[in-house]
Amino acid sequence: MPFPRPAVDISRAPTDFDALIDWFELVSYALVLLEEFSLTEIRCAVARIEAAVLAHVSSSPTTRRDLAGGNRLSELRKVVDADHVWFRISLEQLRWFLSVVERDDHGGNRQALGQYGRLLGESLRRHRRDELELSAELEKESRPVPTRDPARNSN
Repeated sequence: MPFPRPAVDISRAPTDFDALIDWFELVSYALVLLEEFSLTEIRCAVARIEAAVLAHVSSSPTTRRDLAGGNRLSELRKVVDADHVWFRISLEQLRWFLSVVERDDHGGNRQALGQYGRLLGESLRRHRRDELELSAELEKESRPVPTRDPARNSN
């Protein structure tokens, strides 16, 4: 039985950020499996994810406020903010792996680029789950707390 290969069109990057993360993970997985993408296609894929991540990080407000305490909300704020810093560093590392492929384009280097791309994709997916959870927690925090009417509570 042949090893299943991911179905991905490297030339058709989605515009939706979450779909783009999935697409890049599939592209990266295909690199690990030595799919024969052109170097130009690989450069474009890396440039696409890089531009999207930088746009996401730049457009996301820093959530660091009242970080004291050990509740889930403060934990999520710290993690999301740290991710935004880490992703810039991670993109530098992704570009470094790409430069290795550009200097010496062989299977092992493409696989290393693909493995790092998979790691980045997995991290981005976890980050997006944390952002959704943070958003839900912030929404809960901003809802007014229901109060009892003392006149109605006559026992």
